[in-house]
Amino acid sequence: MSNMYDALERARREAIVVEPSLGSGAAFENRNGPTREAEAPDMEHEMIALYHVITASLPDDEHRSVLLLGSRTNEGTSTIARELARTVSLRMEKNVLLVDLDRSRPDLHVYAHLKPDRSIDEVVKTGCSVDQAMCQVEDSSLYVMPLFPRTTVTSRMLEYVRRSAFWEPLKERFDLIIVDSPPVTRFPDGPGIVSRVDGVILVVEAEKTRWEVALNTKEKILQGGGKILGIVFNKRRFYIPGWIYRRT
Repeated sequence: MSNMYDALERARREAIVVEPSLGSGAAFENRNGPTREAEAPDMEHEMIALYHVITASLPDDEHRSVLLLGSRTNEGTSTIARELARTVSLRMEKNVLLVDLDRSRPDLHVYAHLKPDRSIDEVVKTGCSVDQAMCQVEDSSLYVMPLFPRTTVTSRMLEYVRRSAFWEPLKERFDLIIVDSPPVTRFPDGPGIVSRVDGVILVVEAEKTRWEVALNTKEKILQGGGKILGIVFNKRRFYIPGWIYRRT
């Protein structure tokens, strides 16, 4: 464990480290054993704190874009992206676009039940408005854009989403763009667009992600011209009972 903490310390030389007690899914399985709902960490509170870190790191930008990136599968990146987007839209009353870039597991896309009028492939081929490739979540100010609904994409599609001409109109329209990207060990999509967003939040799973892997991901972000805003240390386990924490 000391190696992990040393690695995170080195990784945050130019970044803020965010260490919320985030779970993965509704059960918040980040403790040793089952967690009752009353004892579950306040996900919404953690997401508001994460949003404040983003705004504090990018004080000169009114319209911000961030990419959430993990090194390996099951680190909870998609859960954090979805909950951050939902919270900022609902509680902060901001116009938010959640870009689903994760093609590692198409069956687990965030808001998979929402289907846009056109796929991004059709937008590239026909030149129609990119608005047709996004969906509004009910009557909220949250929109979702599933970029790659399949694992196989064409080089023309990849090139299209790497262009500044794709991102700039979206940034003008939305207060916050959140990009949920696939794990670095599976696909290079995230590091390939880090220079197109304002900052990157690196997701690290406690007690699972090796420090060498986390450092390698950090280096890929920097090599791609990305700016690391912080690290989410996800799925931490609390081995001391909650009532002891509350007494301290």
